[in-house]
Amino acid sequence: MKHLKPLNKKAGLVEEAVDGGKLEEVAAMQTIVGCTATLDPGWEVDPFGSVAALCAPMEADLYGCSDPCWWPAQVPDTINTYPDWNANAPSAARDWRVLDAVFPKK
Repeated sequence: MKHLKPLNKKAGLVEEAVDGGKLEEVAAMQTIVGCTATLDPGWEVDPFGSVAALCAPMEADLYGCSDPCWWPAQVPDTINTYPDWNANAPSAARDWRVLDAVFPKK
């Protein structure tokens, strides 16, 4: 932890414990988790207004982040059995209220 600086007393105690060998490294948390772990090349020229792969605005979250890494239970992904879940909402930013995300009505 040479690149981190403790900002409070508790953080200083943790750093001392790690440096002194009193604590073992956490092996389970070495995997990068979240949308920062994904790469969607070509977002600069995507057909969705250059926001689909950024994972920051709401419409990018729905369309860009559901498959690679985010919210597998809350938004449809590639295992979706209802492919037309967004047929009535061509623009997520404008039509988000009509998205049938869980149980679509026919």
